[in-house]
Amino acid sequence: MKRTCGIVGILAALILFLVLEVPPLAAGEAAKPAFTLKLMGINRTLDPWKLFEEWAQSVEKRSEGRIKFEFTSLPELGLGGAETIRVIKTGVVDVAEVYGGYVAGELPMLEILEIPGIFPDPETAKKAILAWKPHEAKILEERANAVLLAMAVYPDQALFSKRPVRTLEDFKGLKTRVHSVALASLVAGLEGEPLTVAFAEVYTALERGTLDAAITGTKPGLGLRWYEVAKYLVGPISMRPHVALAINKNTWKRIPKDLQAILKEEAEAIVEGKAFEAIEVWNQEGIDKNVEKGMEHQPFSPEVQAAIKEILRTKVVPDWVRRAGGQVAAQRFNEIIAPLVGFSVNP
Repeated sequence: MKRTCGIVGILAALILFLVLEVPPLAAGEAAKPAFTLKLMGINRTLDPWKLFEEWAQSVEKRSEGRIKFEFTSLPELGLGGAETIRVIKTGVVDVAEVYGGYVAGELPMLEILEIPGIFPDPETAKKAILAWKPHEAKILEERANAVLLAMAVYPDQALFSKRPVRTLEDFKGLKTRVHSVALASLVAGLEGEPLTVAFAEVYTALERGTLDAAITGTKPGLGLRWYEVAKYLVGPISMRPHVALAINKNTWKRIPKDLQAILKEEAEAIVEGKAFEAIEVWNQEGIDKNVEKGMEHQPFSPEVQAAIKEILRTKVVPDWVRRAGGQVAAQRFNEIIAPLVGFSVNP
């Protein structure tokens, strides 16, 4: 009996301690929900990936741990870039890095910023990207079931080639990896042979001779050590490949307004803002470090530059207008891009 009373006394004391030490929830107060968001980027070796990680850390801190992230990438999921829209639309991942060039087959309008050689300088490219941003947000919401959080940019594009490319003649028959329909149009206009190869598979294709050359940013190519299988760094082409950081709309609706604000504010400050700040550094680092690794940098000759400009006007842009809807695409181009680059297009 005494033993039973002792146990009861201990339990009573423990309950009293918990009541005194742990304050009850205020009237109407509920436990705050927590979210773990799965984020898919293009590749862990790329510079914007570091910005995604910084963004995730900042969001987790500001949300006091109510939002956390799990990271994955296209190669880790065994996916090609063209599958990005399906993955974000269906909620396989919550957040995705959407590259306009990869999804141009399904959403050709997003390639409006991916036209190679169209922007004369970085400031013009930035103005065009920010002017286009509301239109991209609308397309992603309507066609991809996604909410745009921020835009980011990648460096100028260069040709990583196994053989020298100094003249227009050198482009003829050059088996060249491209990552967008617009780049394929340019390579074809230069009489090369455009081929689609997944970013993670390019190294092997160059090594085996399946490819003669491959186009990507100077830093991305460096990150995957293409300097080991390509001797010449040709260009670069003045280009600002853009990506959208987008969140599945169903996921977005489940997140409270205060956390939505944190996600968007931090994305615009870190992913978008810091990418624009760093882009020229990335460009130069990409050239310098590839040269340090043994590549020979070959800027385009005046002859090649003139040819690219002509092909851009007569083939690449008209091809894109046809793919993206004719009159509507031409109207968007003439409203947003034409005033910045100095020429307009007909539907």
